[in-house]
Amino acid sequence: MVDYVPEMRLFDAEGGRLYLSADERARFLVAAVEESREQRVFCHLLHFTGCRPSEGLALTPQRVLLDEKSVVFHTLKKRKYDSQGREKKPQFRHVPVPDRLIDELDLVFDLRRLAKSKQPQHASLWSMSRSTAWRMVKRVMARAGITGAQATAKGLRHGFGIAMLSGKKPLPLNVLRDLLGHSDTQTTEIYLQAIGYEKRNLVMQAWAT
Repeated sequence: MVDYVPEMRLFDAEGGRLYLSADERARFLVAAVEESREQRVFCHLLHFTGCRPSEGLALTPQRVLLDEKSVVFHTLKKRKYDSQGREKKPQFRHVPVPDRLIDELDLVFDLRRLAKSKQPQHASLWSMSRSTAWRMVKRVMARAGITGAQATAKGLRHGFGIAMLSGKKPLPLNVLRDLLGHSDTQTTEIYLQAIGYEKRNLVMQAWAT
């Protein structure tokens, strides 16, 4: 059995961006401040991990590793069957996150106290539906003045991928592949196309000054 995997694109049919720029990602964080604390932290989770909304909503207390300062996602959208048609086991990935996000998750969901108690830690941290999460992200995008095809949770995920490759010390592709939960590095390589596009924009801005 073969699963259909849709083609991943960073530009639409008219050449418009499908990813958030660094400036837009920063504005998204600022605009998220006006949301409730639970939804604000969810926005931060999307921004700092590049996870899919469904993966974020499935996050449980036991998968927030406070001491290691990382979160563990159940990777979605990978092929459910191998090349021989056998069902694959669930796959998980560890994503290191800033101290800031760990502190926010602990503060909002009281994770350290919960870890010391005998209460079950298998329930999801967020109770909102995917549609509620989608509307919330769109609301924050609008408040941040971000419009266009990139103003989505997927645009934020793509923006994370590009950010990880465009810093002073770009991540190796295989590391980014694992952070995003891609099946192979060929999928991750698509972000290299946008790196050149972004560099050209920066150069042109410099000439315009």
